[in-house]
Amino acid sequence: MTPTELHDLFVEAAATEIMLPPAKQRVRMAWWPDVQPEWLSYADPDTKVRLTPTTEQVSRYEQAIDLSRSLEEHERRLVWAVAFSAARRDRGPNWTKLGKIFGLDKRTVASRYRSVLELLWRTK
Repeated sequence: MTPTELHDLFVEAAATEIMLPPAKQRVRMAWWPDVQPEWLSYADPDTKVRLTPTTEQVSRYEQAIDLSRSLEEHERRLVWAVAFSAARRDRGPNWTKLGKIFGLDKRTVASRYRSVLELLWRTK
């Protein structure tokens, strides 16, 4: 896998983890949203539908976890932070926010991320 494919794999894995149900389920009275009496009432902003990942997405998620186990802890934190940042945005990772989290310049964070992906690419 190239570094670009590794980046895509980790971003997809982060999006898959977001779709997974929480480890501890909240107590619910019903699993389905209440049926509204009028058809115009279905555009309720409080109604949330949770997407479930496919088996292929879960398999790639496990592959990403296995790949990240070969990294050191600080490298693993960097890779997953960038992946979760990119999974929630159409424009890719928020390098400025990541730079603030790690206490580094955004270009340094991006450079270290690329070097970690290249390290993974060379070792796998």
